[in-house]
Amino acid sequence: MKYLVILSVLVGTLLLGVTQFIPATYDFVLLATDNAKHYDQLKKIPLFDTFINGLGIEPMVQGMVASQLVKYGVKMDQFNELLSNQVLVVQRGENFFVALGPAKEAEKLVKAISDLLGKDVWVGAQKSYLFVSNNKDFAGECLKGGGNVAADIMKYFDDATVWAVGYSPRFVQGEAEFESVLVVRVEPDKMSGFIKWKAKNEAAKKIVAEATPDRSYRLHEDPNLSGEIFVFSNVQSARTVKAVLEQMSTGLTESALSSVGQIFGISAEPKNVVREILALSEKVSGKMAASIGVGKFLQSLFETQSATATVEPSFYVVAEARTTPSEIAKILGRGEVSGEELKIDNLIIRCEGNYLKIFSQAKGEKGRSLEKALKLFDPVKHSLFAFIDFAPIVESLLGVSSQSVFVAVGTIADSSYTTDWYIK
Repeated sequence: MKYLVILSVLVGTLLLGVTQFIPATYDFVLLATDNAKHYDQLKKIPLFDTFINGLGIEPMVQGMVASQLVKYGVKMDQFNELLSNQVLVVQRGENFFVALGPAKEAEKLVKAISDLLGKDVWVGAQKSYLFVSNNKDFAGECLKGGGNVAADIMKYFDDATVWAVGYSPRFVQGEAEFESVLVVRVEPDKMSGFIKWKAKNEAAKKIVAEATPDRSYRLHEDPNLSGEIFVFSNVQSARTVKAVLEQMSTGLTESALSSVGQIFGISAEPKNVVREILALSEKVSGKMAASIGVGKFLQSLFETQSATATVEPSFYVVAEARTTPSEIAKILGRGEVSGEELKIDNLIIRCEGNYLKIFSQAKGEKGRSLEKALKLFDPVKHSLFAFIDFAPIVESLLGVSSQSVFVAVGTIADSSYTTDWYIK
């Protein structure tokens, strides 16, 4: 017990430097420590080793950054030191603040990083820390400090494998109020972590309860599922799915959403697509299975023959729903209706009794990846399941044998919804 107390004090002392910049109020805060140590461990995990070391991504990026820094008389070692220790990210509303350090040459790096990031971003330094923010006034609040993260949240750092901890004291979905915790670990053979939403009022508890998995769920057995990516939603109400989608969409940039839309041939504005999906979610029950095939698509991008056409990724969704193509077209405000089908861009939406199916013309590879996913999915326990099989992607692109996967499962306990995940 004595040694645990000493360890807690040491961890608190190490983090004290960066936590002094936490403002009195915030929506979300993220702390990362011992970045160099955890990054070195990360590079030993098979998937990250393949891309970082095998493809030479690290030296390529280092070379690009070094060529920019040299213009300002800054050495790469000075920049690496800035990233090697602690990082604090604070978000409130549309404003963000980032603190990095400590580093001996933090002040020397201000000009270089300011020019690299552009005029819309404020960059400053003091006490061996460098700061970045999109709002100088908000940055001033953070520099004054006065805030903190609860001791029970900081205790996650007692585990030496924990790289980062995120905390939101309160976020709202309609009338529901939640508290959330995010933890990222780097273990010897994998990167892992969890996100926990803890209900703070009765409305939130109701949403969590509606995420209870249904034992009768069978959509994961649909014969049309194929590809390397699978998502199964097994909840009592689509309200839970909508809450998750809204929370995720707020964290995605406009450019990221636009890129995803272009890949699947969706021409509408990204924000409108998100709004349409959320509106459509009100017509489904909360039970859904989706699959995406990207192996052939990625392989076509790297074909050396210029005449080779890019292959579209495959996409298939089946969900419980009572609706019609005309009703969906009205909700979305576009599309061409023909019988029981609705065509929107490169996607076809079909209504079949109690089921809604959305699919592309492209077909994904069947078999091995889905078999791996189904061995891990438990419809009795998992209200959410996500799986990415990197093996066929890595093997087809690089010719390297791989067993790498990403797995995420959502479960309920004590009025909390927890998503545990790992990648190896």
